[in-house]
Amino acid sequence: MILLLLACPSDPVDSSRPTDSAAGAPVDTAPPSPPPLEAAITASAAFDPLRDGRVWIDVSLSEGALARVSVADESGAEIAVLVEDLAVSDDFSWGGRDDSGTIVPAGVYTLTVEATRDEEWVSAAVQTHSVRLGALQGTLGGERLPLIWHRGSGPGGYWSAPVDAVSFSIAALEQDGAAVALPTPWEELGVIPEETEVGVNWPAAYAYDSVPTLSITLDGDLAGLDQSLTAAIEGWSLVEGSVGVDQTLTFERDAALADGPQVVEESLTLQFLLAEEVIGQQAVELRLYALLGAHTFIESGPAYGAWVAAIDPALRALEGVQASQDAVLSGLVEFIFRDQGLRYDTDYGASAYVNYQGGSWTRAHFNFTAFLARANGEVINCSDAASILSGYANMLGADLSYLILNPNFELNYILSIGGEEFTRCPFGPGGCGFSYHALTSPDGSDTIYDATLALDGDGDPRNLPGTEWLVQGVTGEAYADALVRFGSPYYHSESKGTIQ
Repeated sequence: MILLLLACPSDPVDSSRPTDSAAGAPVDTAPPSPPPLEAAITASAAFDPLRDGRVWIDVSLSEGALARVSVADESGAEIAVLVEDLAVSDDFSWGGRDDSGTIVPAGVYTLTVEATRDEEWVSAAVQTHSVRLGALQGTLGGERLPLIWHRGSGPGGYWSAPVDAVSFSIAALEQDGAAVALPTPWEELGVIPEETEVGVNWPAAYAYDSVPTLSITLDGDLAGLDQSLTAAIEGWSLVEGSVGVDQTLTFERDAALADGPQVVEESLTLQFLLAEEVIGQQAVELRLYALLGAHTFIESGPAYGAWVAAIDPALRALEGVQASQDAVLSGLVEFIFRDQGLRYDTDYGASAYVNYQGGSWTRAHFNFTAFLARANGEVINCSDAASILSGYANMLGADLSYLILNPNFELNYILSIGGEEFTRCPFGPGGCGFSYHALTSPDGSDTIYDATLALDGDGDPRNLPGTEWLVQGVTGEAYADALVRFGSPYYHSESKGTIQ
């Protein structure tokens, strides 16, 4: 007989409950309680919605929450809903428009996040300042050179702004809920507007190696913002002033204007920053003329200086030349001889734009105004070409005078301005010489520049074929040898002449 003994615990065990393997204690399987519902919001302290400013917003939410983000004005009225049913923490921005699409005015605005989960509800809020800030006017400074508009309303038809005059301005930063842009540089090279005080952006002139400054007068509404702002322009340093309404900031260019004569078109962005965050920005367009230096005319009066209508195309043609008198004069010879569409008068050799007052060689008077308008056509002679070249040069700061070469002499082979082939008889078979020839020199005939003609530079100017040799810094002796076939002309009557 087998006896079975069954051992039973003294306390019954509920087999339906799991036990801790170490201690045999029951484990609680009820779901844990969720963390408290939380919502937080941060935002930029200020922005200018008229000038590309935005409020950068960061919302942090508890898991499982749904949130709504809205904006209220200072009265507490809700003006915009930015997000509905936001389910996760996120960052986004607001450009300052209400629900109707209208840009909000300057003031303090409250951004609120409201979060719900099950039956819980929490909210958080932060304030931001919608501001208005920008340049109402600007003045280019440094060693500015005068500019002349030769069809202005001043005495004799010339107008020139003082070198310390306001460069650009607007009447107000805002009109009809939109930003007013600063004017772009005045495009009319020979005409000034009837109203010159507001809404015009005047170009300015400097020696090429000058360092311009720009002083900007600010206007706006900071909506009570009590944090310090800064301003910046790339390539320029703020050297004076602090940001605020009715304040003036002075910036200085970090480098010289240019490495040689040219037109410098500056597209600047004036930025306003809080800490390192841009709260708004404004476009500033400038046109700056980089000259070799101040004008070199001897005469004084309203006509003597740098005419905008003359220097603008000349400097554009000279861009890239070295900053030396020889390079500028050589570039002007090329500009006049090749690019102006001018032709030599092979019928009479007569002047179209120059007359010698009183019959004196030293009293050449050049009607530059008529020439720029081509009022007498495109056919010129040597007196015209010499005056055109010296007129441009002296406006740009390259010292140049005209000379006379005579008496009568016969020509070697030359290529006249606008001509297609070399000839020694530009006036036909019976016209193989000059009674006189006007040309230019910076040093009394030691060095010659001539835009009337090109010499034959192949070493044999008495015979064809010809090789074009522009007269760009040729010695007076070499010039006469290449030009004169028969005769003994000499250089004389060095003068600057007069212009109108």
